Amino acid sequence: MRLIIIFFLVIFSQCNSPNSTSNLTYLDSLSFLIQKDSSDFKVLSQRAKFYLDNNNIQSAKSDIDQAYSVFKNDINVLLIKGDIYFELNETRISKKSWERCLSVDPNKIECRIKLTNLLCAVRDTSCRSMIDTLAQLQNGIVSTSIIVYLKEMKEYDLALRLLNNLLEEDTVDKEVLYLTSLIYSDTTSTNKFFDSELSEKYFKEIIARYPSDFQVYYNFGKHKQNMSQFSLALDLYNKGIKLNPNSMQTYYNMGFCELELNNYPQAINHFSSAISIDNSFLIAYHARAYAYTLNGDYKQAQSDWKNCLMINPSYIPAIEGLSSR
Repeated sequence: MRLIIIFFLVIFSQCNSPNSTSNLTYLDSLSFLIQKDSSDFKVLSQRAKFYLDNNNIQSAKSDIDQAYSVFKNDINVLLIKGDIYFELNETRISKKSWERCLSVDPNKIECRIKLTNLLCAVRDTSCRSMIDTLAQLQNGIVSTSIIVYLKEMKEYDLALRLLNNLLEEDTVDKEVLYLTSLIYSDTTSTNKFFDSELSEKYFKEIIARYPSDFQVYYNFGKHKQNMSQFSLALDLYNKGIKLNPNSMQTYYNMGFCELELNNYPQAINHFSSAISIDNSFLIAYHARAYAYTLNGDYKQAQSDWKNCLMINPSYIPAIEGLSSR
Protein backbone atom coordinates (compact mmCIF):
# COMPACT_ATOMS: atom_id res chain seq x y z
CA MET A 1 0.00 0.00 0.00
CA ARG A 2 2.84 2.37 0.87
CA LEU A 3 4.51 1.73 -2.51
CA ILE A 4 1.29 2.60 -4.31
CA ILE A 5 1.03 5.91 -2.42
CA ILE A 6 4.63 6.80 -3.24
CA PHE A 7 4.02 5.98 -6.92
CA PHE A 8 1.02 8.31 -7.10
CA LEU A 9 2.93 11.06 -5.28
CA VAL A 10 5.69 10.88 -7.89
CA ILE A 11 3.18 11.02 -10.75
CA PHE A 12 1.40 13.95 -9.10
CA SER A 13 4.62 15.91 -8.65
CA GLN A 14 5.49 15.38 -12.31
CA CYS A 15 2.08 16.64 -13.38
CA ASN A 16 2.54 19.81 -11.32
CA SER A 17 5.67 20.81 -13.25
CA PRO A 18 5.19 19.43 -16.77
CA ASN A 19 7.57 21.76 -18.57
CA SER A 20 10.64 21.36 -16.38
CA THR A 21 10.04 17.64 -15.92
CA SER A 22 9.51 16.95 -19.60
CA ASN A 23 12.61 18.97 -20.49
CA LEU A 24 14.75 17.09 -18.00
CA THR A 25 13.30 13.77 -19.12
CA TYR A 26 13.98 14.59 -22.76
CA LEU A 27 17.55 15.73 -22.05
CA ASP A 28 18.20 12.71 -19.83
CA SER A 29 16.90 10.41 -22.54
CA LEU A 30 19.17 11.95 -25.15
CA SER A 31 22.15 11.86 -22.80
CA PHE A 32 21.47 8.21 -21.99
CA LEU A 33 21.39 7.31 -25.70
CA ILE A 34 24.64 9.22 -26.30
CA GLN A 35 26.31 7.36 -23.43
CA LYS A 36 25.30 4.14 -25.13
CA ASP A 37 26.58 5.30 -28.53
CA SER A 38 28.62 8.50 -28.70
CA SER A 39 28.80 8.24 -32.49
CA ASP A 40 25.05 8.59 -33.04
CA PHE A 41 25.15 11.90 -34.91
CA LYS A 42 21.35 12.16 -35.11
CA VAL A 43 20.94 12.02 -31.33
CA LEU A 44 23.90 14.37 -30.87
CA SER A 45 22.28 16.90 -33.20
CA GLN A 46 18.99 16.57 -31.31
CA ARG A 47 20.72 17.34 -28.01
CA ALA A 48 22.63 20.19 -29.65
CA LYS A 49 19.29 21.63 -30.80
CA PHE A 50 17.91 21.26 -27.27
CA TYR A 51 20.92 23.08 -25.82
CA LEU A 52 20.62 25.80 -28.46
CA ASP A 53 16.92 26.33 -27.72
CA ASN A 54 17.77 26.63 -24.04
CA ASN A 55 20.65 29.07 -24.66
CA ASN A 56 23.39 26.66 -23.61
CA ILE A 57 25.49 27.54 -26.62
CA GLN A 58 28.80 26.00 -25.63
CA SER A 59 27.22 22.61 -24.91
CA ALA A 60 25.34 22.88 -28.20
CA LYS A 61 28.61 23.62 -30.02
CA SER A 62 30.34 20.64 -28.42
CA ASP A 63 27.57 18.26 -29.46
CA ILE A 64 27.21 19.55 -33.01
CA ASP A 65 30.98 19.47 -33.58
CA GLN A 66 31.01 15.85 -32.47
CA ALA A 67 28.02 15.03 -34.69
CA TYR A 68 29.69 16.73 -37.66
CA SER A 69 32.93 14.82 -37.10
CA VAL A 70 30.95 11.57 -37.41
CA PHE A 71 28.97 12.47 -40.54
CA LYS A 72 29.46 15.65 -42.50
CA ASN A 73 26.57 15.37 -44.95
CA ASP A 74 23.53 15.10 -42.71
CA ILE A 75 21.16 17.97 -43.50
CA ASN A 76 19.90 18.46 -39.95
CA VAL A 77 23.44 18.45 -38.55
CA LEU A 78 24.45 21.11 -41.09
CA LEU A 79 21.32 23.18 -40.44
CA ILE A 80 21.81 23.17 -36.68
CA LYS A 81 25.55 23.74 -36.96
CA GLY A 82 24.86 26.87 -38.98
CA ASP A 83 22.41 28.11 -36.33
CA ILE A 84 24.81 27.48 -33.45
CA TYR A 85 27.79 29.17 -35.08
CA PHE A 86 25.57 32.08 -36.10
CA GLU A 87 24.77 32.58 -32.41
CA LEU A 88 28.51 32.51 -31.75
CA ASN A 89 28.99 35.26 -34.41
CA GLU A 90 31.12 32.88 -36.47
CA THR A 91 29.16 33.54 -39.63
CA ARG A 92 31.86 32.15 -41.93
CA ILE A 93 31.22 28.68 -40.49
CA SER A 94 27.45 29.26 -40.63
CA LYS A 95 27.76 30.14 -44.30
CA LYS A 96 29.80 27.02 -45.08
CA SER A 97 27.37 24.82 -43.14
CA TRP A 98 24.29 26.09 -44.99
CA GLU A 99 26.12 25.97 -48.33
CA ARG A 100 27.06 22.35 -47.68
CA CYS A 101 23.45 21.66 -46.71
CA LEU A 102 22.30 22.97 -50.10
CA SER A 103 24.97 21.00 -51.94
CA VAL A 104 23.50 17.86 -50.34
CA ASP A 105 19.90 18.93 -51.00
CA PRO A 106 19.41 22.07 -53.16
CA ASN A 107 15.70 22.08 -52.28
CA LYS A 108 16.17 22.28 -48.51
CA ILE A 109 14.21 25.48 -47.92
CA GLU A 110 15.33 26.07 -44.32
CA CYS A 111 19.00 26.11 -45.33
CA ARG A 112 18.27 28.31 -48.34
CA ILE A 113 16.32 30.85 -46.27
CA LYS A 114 19.05 31.07 -43.64
CA LEU A 115 21.81 31.37 -46.22
CA THR A 116 19.86 34.00 -48.17
CA ASN A 117 19.33 36.08 -45.03
CA LEU A 118 23.01 35.83 -44.14
CA LEU A 119 24.29 36.75 -47.61
CA CYS A 120 21.86 39.64 -47.95
CA ALA A 121 22.69 40.95 -44.47
CA VAL A 122 26.37 41.24 -45.42
CA ARG A 123 25.45 42.68 -48.85
CA ASP A 124 26.91 39.75 -50.75
CA THR A 125 26.65 40.15 -54.53
CA SER A 126 24.68 36.89 -54.77
CA CYS A 127 21.84 38.26 -52.62
CA ARG A 128 19.52 39.04 -55.54
CA SER A 129 20.04 35.66 -57.23
CA MET A 130 19.49 33.85 -53.92
CA ILE A 131 16.15 35.64 -53.49
CA ASP A 132 15.18 34.80 -57.08
CA THR A 133 15.84 31.11 -56.49
CA LEU A 134 14.04 31.13 -53.16
CA ALA A 135 11.00 32.76 -54.75
CA GLN A 136 10.93 30.15 -57.52
CA LEU A 137 11.11 27.29 -55.03
CA GLN A 138 8.28 28.76 -52.94
CA ASN A 139 5.94 29.73 -55.78
CA GLY A 140 6.67 33.43 -55.42
CA ILE A 141 6.18 33.57 -51.64
CA VAL A 142 9.03 35.18 -49.73
CA SER A 143 8.94 36.71 -46.23
CA THR A 144 8.98 40.48 -45.74
CA SER A 145 12.26 40.16 -43.80
CA ILE A 146 13.89 39.11 -47.08
CA ILE A 147 11.93 41.55 -49.29
CA VAL A 148 13.37 44.35 -47.13
CA TYR A 149 16.78 43.59 -48.63
CA LEU A 150 15.36 44.14 -52.12
CA LYS A 151 14.12 47.57 -51.05
CA GLU A 152 17.55 48.42 -49.64
CA MET A 153 19.14 47.32 -52.92
CA LYS A 154 16.54 49.43 -54.77
CA GLU A 155 15.23 46.33 -56.54
CA TYR A 156 11.75 47.82 -56.37
CA ASP A 157 10.25 45.84 -59.25
CA LEU A 158 10.90 42.42 -57.73
CA ALA A 159 10.07 43.68 -54.24
CA LEU A 160 6.62 44.85 -55.34
CA ARG A 161 5.91 41.63 -57.24
CA LEU A 162 6.71 39.58 -54.14
CA LEU A 163 4.70 41.91 -51.91
CA ASN A 164 1.70 41.60 -54.22
CA ASN A 165 1.98 37.82 -53.91
CA LEU A 166 1.81 38.15 -50.12
CA LEU A 167 -1.13 40.54 -50.31
CA GLU A 168 -3.05 38.00 -52.36
CA GLU A 169 -2.68 35.60 -49.45
CA ASP A 170 -3.36 38.11 -46.68
CA THR A 171 -4.71 41.56 -47.54
CA VAL A 172 -4.32 42.92 -43.99
CA ASP A 173 -0.79 41.80 -43.12
CA LYS A 174 0.69 44.86 -41.42
CA GLU A 175 4.31 44.25 -42.41
CA VAL A 176 3.38 43.77 -46.06
CA LEU A 177 1.27 46.94 -46.07
CA TYR A 178 4.09 48.84 -44.37
CA LEU A 179 6.72 47.79 -46.85
CA THR A 180 4.45 48.44 -49.83
CA SER A 181 3.65 51.94 -48.59
CA LEU A 182 7.35 52.69 -48.09
CA ILE A 183 8.26 51.66 -51.63
CA TYR A 184 5.49 53.73 -53.22
CA SER A 185 6.46 56.72 -51.03
CA ASP A 186 10.21 56.46 -51.70
CA THR A 187 11.17 59.69 -53.48
CA THR A 188 14.59 58.40 -54.54
CA SER A 189 15.19 59.43 -58.15
CA THR A 190 15.86 55.81 -59.18
CA ASN A 191 12.47 54.65 -57.91
CA LYS A 192 10.25 54.57 -60.98
CA PHE A 193 7.46 53.15 -58.82
CA PHE A 194 7.05 56.28 -56.70
CA ASP A 195 3.32 57.00 -56.51
CA SER A 196 2.06 59.51 -53.96
CA GLU A 197 -1.57 58.47 -54.37
CA LEU A 198 -0.86 54.78 -53.91
CA SER A 199 1.38 55.43 -50.92
CA GLU A 200 -1.37 57.50 -49.27
CA LYS A 201 -3.85 54.73 -49.96
CA TYR A 202 -1.67 52.22 -48.14
CA PHE A 203 -0.80 54.59 -45.28
CA LYS A 204 -4.48 55.30 -44.69
CA GLU A 205 -5.34 51.62 -44.86
CA ILE A 206 -2.74 50.82 -42.21
CA ILE A 207 -4.04 53.61 -39.97
CA ALA A 208 -7.63 52.39 -40.42
CA ARG A 209 -6.64 48.86 -39.40
CA TYR A 210 -3.96 49.67 -36.82
CA PRO A 211 -4.82 53.14 -35.43
CA SER A 212 -2.59 52.74 -32.37
CA ASP A 213 0.58 52.00 -34.30
CA PHE A 214 3.13 54.79 -33.93
CA GLN A 215 5.30 53.81 -36.90
CA VAL A 216 2.66 54.40 -39.56
CA TYR A 217 2.11 57.99 -38.41
CA TYR A 218 5.87 58.54 -38.48
CA ASN A 219 6.24 57.01 -41.97
CA PHE A 220 3.25 58.92 -43.33
CA GLY A 221 4.54 62.13 -41.75
CA LYS A 222 7.97 61.60 -43.29
CA HIS A 223 6.32 61.10 -46.67
CA LYS A 224 4.44 64.40 -46.31
CA GLN A 225 7.64 66.09 -45.17
CA ASN A 226 9.49 64.78 -48.24
CA MET A 227 6.66 66.18 -50.37
CA SER A 228 7.15 69.60 -48.66
CA GLN A 229 3.66 69.37 -47.15
CA PHE A 230 4.95 70.47 -43.76
CA SER A 231 1.66 71.31 -42.04
CA LEU A 232 0.21 67.90 -42.93
CA ALA A 233 3.43 66.25 -41.78
CA LEU A 234 3.16 68.04 -38.42
CA ASP A 235 -0.42 66.80 -37.96
CA LEU A 236 0.74 63.22 -38.46
CA TYR A 237 3.81 63.62 -36.27
CA ASN A 238 1.64 65.06 -33.48
CA LYS A 239 -0.59 61.99 -33.61
CA GLY A 240 2.44 59.72 -33.57
CA ILE A 241 4.17 61.47 -30.68
CA LYS A 242 1.11 60.87 -28.50
CA LEU A 243 1.64 57.15 -29.04
CA ASN A 244 5.40 57.29 -28.57
CA PRO A 245 6.47 60.40 -26.61
CA ASN A 246 10.10 59.20 -26.49
CA SER A 247 10.76 59.38 -30.23
CA MET A 248 13.54 61.94 -30.51
CA GLN A 249 13.58 61.60 -34.31
CA THR A 250 9.91 62.56 -34.48
CA TYR A 251 10.56 65.69 -32.41
CA TYR A 252 13.53 66.50 -34.63
CA ASN A 253 11.39 66.14 -37.77
CA MET A 254 8.71 68.33 -36.21
CA GLY A 255 11.34 70.97 -35.57
CA PHE A 256 12.48 70.76 -39.18
CA CYS A 257 8.91 71.22 -40.44
CA GLU A 258 8.40 74.23 -38.17
CA LEU A 259 11.63 75.74 -39.50
CA GLU A 260 10.35 75.35 -43.05
CA LEU A 261 7.15 77.12 -41.98
CA ASN A 262 9.22 79.92 -40.36
CA ASN A 263 7.83 79.08 -36.92
CA TYR A 264 11.16 79.45 -35.13
CA PRO A 265 10.05 79.34 -31.45
CA GLN A 266 8.05 76.15 -32.10
CA ALA A 267 11.03 74.65 -33.94
CA ILE A 268 13.27 75.45 -30.96
CA ASN A 269 10.80 73.75 -28.61
CA HIS A 270 10.75 70.58 -30.71
CA PHE A 271 14.53 70.41 -31.01
CA SER A 272 14.74 70.92 -27.23
CA SER A 273 12.34 68.00 -26.72
CA ALA A 274 14.56 65.81 -28.88
CA ILE A 275 17.64 66.85 -26.88
CA SER A 276 15.87 66.16 -23.58
CA ILE A 277 15.44 62.55 -24.72
CA ASP A 278 19.08 62.23 -25.84
CA ASN A 279 21.50 64.93 -24.75
CA SER A 280 24.08 63.66 -27.24
CA PHE A 281 21.80 64.24 -30.24
CA LEU A 282 24.31 66.24 -32.27
CA ILE A 283 22.16 67.29 -35.22
CA ALA A 284 19.39 68.46 -32.87
CA TYR A 285 21.85 70.89 -31.23
CA HIS A 286 22.95 71.95 -34.71
CA ALA A 287 19.34 72.52 -35.83
CA ARG A 288 18.43 74.36 -32.63
CA ALA A 289 21.45 76.62 -33.04
CA TYR A 290 20.30 77.42 -36.56
CA ALA A 291 16.75 78.10 -35.32
CA TYR A 292 18.12 80.38 -32.59
CA THR A 293 20.10 82.26 -35.25
CA LEU A 294 17.00 82.75 -37.41
CA ASN A 295 15.13 83.90 -34.31
CA GLY A 296 17.83 86.48 -33.55
CA ASP A 297 19.08 84.78 -30.38
CA TYR A 298 22.80 84.56 -31.20
CA LYS A 299 23.91 83.95 -27.61
CA GLN A 300 21.82 80.77 -27.37
CA ALA A 301 22.97 79.75 -30.85
CA GLN A 302 26.61 80.03 -29.78
CA SER A 303 25.87 77.97 -26.69
CA ASP A 304 24.48 75.19 -28.90
CA TRP A 305 27.44 75.36 -31.28
CA LYS A 306 29.64 74.77 -28.23
CA ASN A 307 27.43 71.85 -27.22
CA CYS A 308 28.03 70.41 -30.69
CA LEU A 309 31.79 70.69 -30.25
CA MET A 310 31.64 68.99 -26.86
CA ILE A 311 30.07 66.00 -28.64
CA ASN A 312 32.28 66.21 -31.73
CA PRO A 313 35.25 68.63 -31.49
CA SER A 314 35.77 68.53 -35.28
CA TYR A 315 32.15 69.28 -36.23
CA ILE A 316 32.62 71.79 -39.08
CA PRO A 317 29.18 73.53 -38.97
CA ALA A 318 29.69 74.36 -35.28
CA ILE A 319 33.21 75.68 -35.89
CA GLU A 320 31.89 77.84 -38.72
CA GLY A 321 28.93 78.97 -36.61
CA LEU A 322 31.17 80.16 -33.77
CA SER A 323 33.61 81.89 -36.09
CA SER A 324 30.87 83.77 -37.94
CA ARG A 325 29.99 86.02 -35.00
